[in-house]
Amino acid sequence: MAHPRDVLPEPPSSDLWVRFVNTETFTRGRPTDHIAESDALVAWLRSCRLLSERGASAERAHLRDDPAEAAPRLERYRHLRDLIRAMTTELTSSGELSRSRVRELNHVLRHGLHYHQLEMSPDGNQYGLARVGDRLDQARAAVAGTFAEFLAGPDVGRLRICANDGCREIFIDRSPTGRRRWCTMRTCGNRAKAARHRDRYRGTVLPPQPGPARPLPASAPAH
Repeated sequence: MAHPRDVLPEPPSSDLWVRFVNTETFTRGRPTDHIAESDALVAWLRSCRLLSERGASAERAHLRDDPAEAAPRLERYRHLRDLIRAMTTELTSSGELSRSRVRELNHVLRHGLHYHQLEMSPDGNQYGLARVGDRLDQARAAVAGTFAEFLAGPDVGRLRICANDGCREIFIDRSPTGRRRWCTMRTCGNRAKAARHRDRYRGTVLPPQPGPARPLPASAPAH
């Protein structure tokens, strides 16, 4: 029987997949993986409430004790992240998804199979609903599920990739006009404006500037 602290308190948020795909960030095109280690992955899953306190402790200890198990677990999450980015690129460039990638996403969803179980606290005064099954596969499928729900929803046309080629952060454009190009105006948007300003300045031909006034020649002495 699962411990009451192993009961998941609420369903994942709808933007979970956005947070997940952006655990790989780019600075001037160079990637940084924020869940490259098993401890970092478990901490991220816990912060998103995909693992309970007890579940996170158990998975952290298990992956530390068994590096041979940790490596493929991390690779499965990286594969899902790469898959979401590839599908996002397909949608934003052509507006269509390849059938092979849809099959891959469905494969991830199937790996999250589980069943629910009603749990009681030791004193019998509290109840909760626990999901029974592989915790990490369930969490991965939960991320994939939020992406699948987004693709099937009305806002799929607002999917965007930051126009800054050195950033490429994925976001959902919820602006009134639907014409947002940058992840944020504070960073990439302002950098783009500054770059355009520099380009305009470089392309401007300035008129020749007058040099310093030359002294007039001294008058010849009168004879």
